[in-house]
Amino acid sequence: MRITDAELATIKSLFAGNEEGLKLMRKIFLPEIDYAAPLGQVVDMWMPVEIDEVSPEQALVNIKARKTLIVHVESCLMQLRNLAGSKDDSVEATKDKLMKNSNK
Repeated sequence: MRITDAELATIKSLFAGNEEGLKLMRKIFLPEIDYAAPLGQVVDMWMPVEIDEVSPEQALVNIKARKTLIVHVESCLMQLRNLAGSKDDSVEATKDKLMKNSNK
């Protein structure tokens, strides 16, 4: 695995049972429109290029790229939640378990 035992311990200490921490990370990485912002000052941090300024084909590419990035960040946050809640104490134990299952 690409996560070391020390990194797994850090993930668990930060995120185990800490759904609010994960929601805060999502808020940082996936900014939403601030409805309290003054009129005309709302910026979509994920779409810095106005789609009116590009061809329809490029606008579609931009929108699909935005969606892909959002899905990627969400899946990374879910991975953190899953790792934080995992019962295995080490990466080595997980590797051993996977090896045993692959031999069946």
